[in-house]
Amino acid sequence: MTVLPDSLLQETAWNGVRLQCPANWDVIVRGDSHLLFEHNFTPYLELRWPDTDSGKTHSARKLLDNLKQQTGLFPARSIPPGWKKVRTQYDIHLLLQETKETPQAALLICKTCKKVLLFYFFPPLPADHNTITTLFDSLQCHPHEGGETVWAIQDIRFTLPEKCALSSYTFDAGLTRITFSSGSRIIHLCRLAPASHRLQSADLGQLLIRLGDLPLEIENIEQDSKLASHSSHPSIFKQVLSRLKRKLPFHEMYLRHHQDCDRLTGLFILDKKPIPKTYAEHILNHYEIIQL
Repeated sequence: MTVLPDSLLQETAWNGVRLQCPANWDVIVRGDSHLLFEHNFTPYLELRWPDTDSGKTHSARKLLDNLKQQTGLFPARSIPPGWKKVRTQYDIHLLLQETKETPQAALLICKTCKKVLLFYFFPPLPADHNTITTLFDSLQCHPHEGGETVWAIQDIRFTLPEKCALSSYTFDAGLTRITFSSGSRIIHLCRLAPASHRLQSADLGQLLIRLGDLPLEIENIEQDSKLASHSSHPSIFKQVLSRLKRKLPFHEMYLRHHQDCDRLTGLFILDKKPIPKTYAEHILNHYEIIQL
């Protein structure tokens, strides 16, 4: 199996699944558990993973029977030697057309967490299938020690506590926004590009107020050329007043200017309870722009 150089690979991590794919592939989020990989508007690979309870045992025979009915594909009788490394972590079932030798789909079941991963390959397969097997070698589908989850999409990468659940996301032109929830806490992360265009009409403080969508005065925003921030730790009276208005009284807001790559990244945390002092700092320390 040919291994692609690390310099030609990029990390993608979305909702618990992590892998390495060619840096010139575009990764398109189609759903909470659905990714599409393409290059020059040509799809190469589709990945889905059903939302199932962790630890639940899945019948490979039942899954394969369902796939056969839905796709008309048949399970391969053997697994090529290039997949040996992947088989140490996953039960693998390749599917193909009855008259073909090249797999068109792969069903993987993690031996540790029992997560089910379904890959579909669009013809023609890139790089005589070596790129695909290299991608599978990098697969990770459950958190490791530390109980945190890595997210990497487009050119942003960040780490959140495992208990943070994906709530919503938008990938508009120039603005990416991903929202999570954890109990009463809401966490928004955003990325804006290019920063130079955004800063032509507003400074960091003004942009922070717009993105945070809170009634703040610009003189109360702390800012310099690289960072704008604001935090709210209201009195008991103001906390009660906010809750009567169905608003979250506590917040931590940060907007950073990454001058070396012309990007802005924002972190907005809102809660009905006080936010731990180190919570935002920990996220910011693991929230970065990856230059490809």
